[in-house]
Amino acid sequence: MTIAEQACPPDDFTLIVGSYTHSLPHVAARGQGISVLRLSADTGRITPVSCFTALHNPTYLALSDGHRMLYAVEEMPERDGAAAVALSLDVRTGDMTLLDRVGVAGDCPCHVSLDREARRLFVSNYGSGNLLTFALDAAGMPTGIATNLQRHGTGPNESRQEGPHVHQATVTPDGSSVLVCDAGTDEIARHAIGRSLIDPQPDLVVKTKGGHMPRHLAFSTDGTKVFVVHELGCTVGCYAYSQTEIRLLDEVSTLPDDFEGDSACAAIRVHPGGRFVYASNRGHDTIAAFEVDPVHGSLRRIGWYPTRGAVPRDFAIDPGGRYLVAANQDGHCLSVFSIDREDGSLTPVGETFETGSPVCVLFA
Repeated sequence: MTIAEQACPPDDFTLIVGSYTHSLPHVAARGQGISVLRLSADTGRITPVSCFTALHNPTYLALSDGHRMLYAVEEMPERDGAAAVALSLDVRTGDMTLLDRVGVAGDCPCHVSLDREARRLFVSNYGSGNLLTFALDAAGMPTGIATNLQRHGTGPNESRQEGPHVHQATVTPDGSSVLVCDAGTDEIARHAIGRSLIDPQPDLVVKTKGGHMPRHLAFSTDGTKVFVVHELGCTVGCYAYSQTEIRLLDEVSTLPDDFEGDSACAAIRVHPGGRFVYASNRGHDTIAAFEVDPVHGSLRRIGWYPTRGAVPRDFAIDPGGRYLVAANQDGHCLSVFSIDREDGSLTPVGETFETGSPVCVLFA
């Protein structure tokens, strides 16, 4: 038995964190790569296990259901080698091995995700506004020619919406389609995935408020609603979801009514219990918490919880709904909260864990 295995009691959690390793115009990088960490189920304390340093800006990550394969984007301009990579992962020891690297035919890939069967890999290119869909073979390796879905259009914010900016692709709960958040055009587009890799033409397109920039979304636990966080609008929208429509039910601010200053939203997560939704504010530097009316889809603001660091880019909730871990990109730390499963409130746990430029955090 290795030291890493001995140090991981069966009830503890494994965290996987992506980071910026090379500076870009919007970030001064201090990260080293992809880190594997342990989170104590008893104390919420984080301890390091391993770090894989052979990648450039492995910012966003996706993990296969069996925890056998890990996928990452290398977030750079295309000319500098923007890519998606596949790695093997041993969750017990933290050992990772680079298995494959494929170009993503675009600039600044900022998100990666899988379909339900781990047969497709979706890579969202923010800079060039296109979505790449790769077929995965039985070993989880990209194979064949990727489908390149290039979006078009602009938004009213000339400095931020001069063209399409695909920020996330999320598979629907039934596995039949993928929803694409385009922050550049204020659109959410649905594409069928059926027997093909992905249908190049959307079967449903929803316009959000102009200039609000839909960035990320998450489905309700029963799949009947989808929650969208709008980057510049600083709002969370609750939409009714079905095969025939995506219809806005409620939209509320992620910021306190008396807030003055600049802020922008980043991530959104739904608590495993289904009652609560959380979103991150960069600038206000908080996690905003909401309670969802299960019938009408209305959102009630619960509170705002400082992340004890600057620019909370991403956060994750453990599968049992006990802990929330926020990644403070410019604060260079992770912050742990315990979740009150009765009222959805957050309580900070222990000290922050120092780590350079964390972007994405996953529970394994």
